[in-house]
Amino acid sequence: MERSIIKKKHLKRRILMNISVVLVICMVISTVVSYFYFEKVVREQKITDEKTKLQQVANQIDFMTEDIHNFARSIVVDETIQGIMNEKDFETVYQGVKRNDIISKQLVFYNSLRTYIGCSYIELSNGQRFSSNIQSMEDHYLDEKLTTGEIKEYNQHEEWNYSNPYYSRDPGRVKLVICNRTLMLDKYNFGSHQGTLYLEIYMDYFLKQIQTYEKDYENVCLIGNGKEVLYEKNPQEQTSKFIEEKKEDSGDGVYRVKGGYLLCEEIEEAGWRLYTLITDRYLWERSSFVLEFFLVSFLVSLGLILLTTSRLLKNIIHPVARLSEQMEQMDYENLHGEEIVQTGDEIQTLYECYGKMMEEIRSGIEDRMEYEKQKKSMEFDIMLSQINPHYLYNVLNTVVYFAKAEKTENIVKIVNSLIYTLQETMKVGEHNIDTTIQKELELTECYLNIQEYRYPNRFQVRIECDESLKNCEVPKTIIQPIVENAILHGILPAEREGKVDICIYSQKNLLCIEITDDGIGISDELLEIFQRGEEIANEASGRKHIGISNVRDRIRYLYGESYGMWIRKLNPRGTQVTLHLPVIRSSLEEI
Repeated sequence: MERSIIKKKHLKRRILMNISVVLVICMVISTVVSYFYFEKVVREQKITDEKTKLQQVANQIDFMTEDIHNFARSIVVDETIQGIMNEKDFETVYQGVKRNDIISKQLVFYNSLRTYIGCSYIELSNGQRFSSNIQSMEDHYLDEKLTTGEIKEYNQHEEWNYSNPYYSRDPGRVKLVICNRTLMLDKYNFGSHQGTLYLEIYMDYFLKQIQTYEKDYENVCLIGNGKEVLYEKNPQEQTSKFIEEKKEDSGDGVYRVKGGYLLCEEIEEAGWRLYTLITDRYLWERSSFVLEFFLVSFLVSLGLILLTTSRLLKNIIHPVARLSEQMEQMDYENLHGEEIVQTGDEIQTLYECYGKMMEEIRSGIEDRMEYEKQKKSMEFDIMLSQINPHYLYNVLNTVVYFAKAEKTENIVKIVNSLIYTLQETMKVGEHNIDTTIQKELELTECYLNIQEYRYPNRFQVRIECDESLKNCEVPKTIIQPIVENAILHGILPAEREGKVDICIYSQKNLLCIEITDDGIGISDELLEIFQRGEEIANEASGRKHIGISNVRDRIRYLYGESYGMWIRKLNPRGTQVTLHLPVIRSSLEEI
């Protein structure tokens, strides 16, 4: 038996591919979700760490500011300075100059104690001024210092701890400084305001702390009073611009800006704010290891899962592959049982069902062979019944009789009926076991035409059939044998004229054919034999014909036990034969 060649896909590969797709999708989703979660955790932790570092710098500047305040307070309460400033009258100009020199030297002494102090000077409430720069005691020098724009603005804001940066005017020392002021109270007259101490502090003193911090960062900015930029490391990044555009923070000094995060730390003692810009690129560089970790984990996990799954699938699929190979190599002309693989699951059920299917196929083949044998036997019986030599002998005798009587018209009718009967008989074969009600009635009428010439005035036949049923399919030669049986074994033995009624109708999806005669009726013995399903074919006068048993067997064999033939003895005389067939509309073409 030839088999078509089909390009096959291995089951293991297909399952592995499907599992791989599902695994990849699930793992990609879980990996992406996990990555974004841990990347967020790492990012937040990094921001927190940077905020902590920024806070340490701010605390250091706070400590430095507190040290400056404490140092300034120690100057204003100095005994020497307080005592000399309380001297109101001077006997000579020399004494006044000497007093100024003592205060200046004392200021120089204090300046030497702190390297971050560039210059210090005092302005008393009575207008007198003293400076640590002994060489610049002239009034115009201090006037220039006190009238500097930054100092004037500083004095207008009592809440400021430091002035905005400016360049000192000390000869030979032009540096960027900020000014810190401290009120001087009279030590000997409580609550009395004596003057103000000004300390010029090198800006580098504070910037050294920031510059130490900024080594690891590109964007650091120190904002002073009134949003004045005191220092900005990388102006190109425009950190100060981000500061102006920042939105409300989350309460912890972290602002989300375009391209990163802006961190802010208040320097409370100085009244400044220290900012640093943490760019997304910087955070990515610090958190990219998370992505690398998850990518490596994803690839390793996927590889291990697929390797393990492949091994497991090999053991699971092997029985199925074996069964597929057995089915592919099966010799359908020599079917035999296959060994069942005991797996205790659906695969074993598959083997068992396959074995049962083979049994059913073997049984079906045997039944088919038996069916073909019976069909050939039935076809042979039909042919024998229709071309029985005795039947032909009687027909030809009738023809001879009419020929002698010169009844040529009758001869033509008889011969035409015989020719039609022989034609229909010769069509019986593998593809010609069915016919239509129309043709079956025509065959029966041909038989009746011949019998009317043989037995004139002995019987009458009435045929009743709905036109819509005439194209229904029925097995060949099922009406004529029963009509023949009614005439030969029912009406003729009664030695009187009889009637045969053929009625065809449909009822509940059944095609019903009733043939009723008023002859002598079937005997109880033959009726019992028929009901037992035994052969009751009549071979009277040494002639074998198809018989009613053959019709019954053919109907049940072709259509099943739900269909068949039933015989009923009528009172006071006669017999009724009923055939039940399925309603099948014919697709046969006229030949």
